[in-house]
Amino acid sequence: MEDPLTKKVNTNPSRSHLTGGGFIVDDTTPDDIFISEEFTEEQLMIKEMVIDFCVHNIQEPFFKNGRELEATIPEDRNKILALLKKAGDLGLCGISISEAYGGMGLDFNTGILFNEALASGFAFATTLGAQTSIGSLPIYYYGNEQQKQQYLPGIASGKLIASYALTEPNSGSDANSAKTKALLSADGTNYSLNGQKIWITNGGFADIYIVFAKIEDDKNLSAFIVERNYPGFSVGEEAKKMGIKASSTVQIFFDNCIVPSQNLLGDREAGFKMALNILNTGRIKIGSGGVGAGKFSVTKGIEYALKRQQFNQPIANFGAVKQKIGTIITRTYALEAAVYRTDKNVDEKILKKIKNGINDGTSKLNGVKEFAIECAILKVVGADLACYATDEVMQIHGGMGYAAELGLEMAYRDSRITKIYEGTNDINGMLSVAELIKKGLKTNEIDLNGAGKKIPFMVLSEYFRWGKSPLETGAKVDAKV
Repeated sequence: MEDPLTKKVNTNPSRSHLTGGGFIVDDTTPDDIFISEEFTEEQLMIKEMVIDFCVHNIQEPFFKNGRELEATIPEDRNKILALLKKAGDLGLCGISISEAYGGMGLDFNTGILFNEALASGFAFATTLGAQTSIGSLPIYYYGNEQQKQQYLPGIASGKLIASYALTEPNSGSDANSAKTKALLSADGTNYSLNGQKIWITNGGFADIYIVFAKIEDDKNLSAFIVERNYPGFSVGEEAKKMGIKASSTVQIFFDNCIVPSQNLLGDREAGFKMALNILNTGRIKIGSGGVGAGKFSVTKGIEYALKRQQFNQPIANFGAVKQKIGTIITRTYALEAAVYRTDKNVDEKILKKIKNGINDGTSKLNGVKEFAIECAILKVVGADLACYATDEVMQIHGGMGYAAELGLEMAYRDSRITKIYEGTNDINGMLSVAELIKKGLKTNEIDLNGAGKKIPFMVLSEYFRWGKSPLETGAKVDAKV
């Protein structure tokens, strides 16, 4: 595959857009911005392959059978597992894992394009998304060579199903308050885990779990690779959910669960930062998923509006319908532009680090971490768009949209979770502001003070632009301004 980074790359470290959040205060030239029209033919082929997979294996069977798959039903769960295996055979389970460990080794921007296309898979997008992101990236980014060799090829092929276990009944947004404990044995050969996790995606059929727990009386979390067959490990019943019913969601339990000491992932007490950094990747993928949801919704809306006749004409002729479709299009276009501009910046940051001798996994980790502000913002905007677009396309369909046979009500229900997982929209909104303040006022990576000083002069220049000065109108101007 052609390396898309060779098409347009400028790794000058002075470029402000290689600093996360820099877009807020600095000018950017057109040459610095990647737009979706610049995707290569190979990248677009990957996108079409994923869409075809979702249409033929998920959408068409749904429309034929008239019902969605449900992980609570054993027969359906077998079908979901078969879909994961089929995705693995096509290489779709290892998109972000390097070829050295059996993956496709896609650059970051292509991986995000993959995720946009995966939105066509409804709930299966959550299942495969967990496999390719939060379930496997902790090992790829933080694992030692033995851990990578042991687990990543199986994950990339779909032979091993991966899961991520962070949330607990009393530990959600405040992730570091988790109560699951790990005690090191006297001989140092293993850890004993006790506790429980909740809302674990893929948990009902996963083979390995990235589990976060505090070792003894540590202040911060550590991370472990836990296999399903370890003594003391058990899985609860499938949760009955409003949406994403084809995604397995369970509680998991640790009752003196024995985990080999070599399965400690990364450094002791590094788990909390690990969790936050991995979530950045998941958040920006929700942004691209919002693009996919917007495109799906507007396509379905236009198709129906053109053929649905009322008052002797297609409802597409009516202003109210045009307004709904137009709003979905403009919001999708804006989000798409922001997502792929950011993703390209992440790729350029990654490439710069690789050229400085940093390995692929660490470069990708730090590249995404740099743009934590953008990841949080795009997650919120993407989730909001997914919910808005699916709601509006249901409204365009009227009563038919509420009927299960068209799948729109399923898309509507499935989209709602995006405002909750990978950090709620509320938390991400606060996180983006906190990170901006940190970069602007504490580390001085972003010149917020300098930008702020320009605001009064910008306001005055606009005032004078219209031909009236404060003196001419008798207005008083604060001397401090």
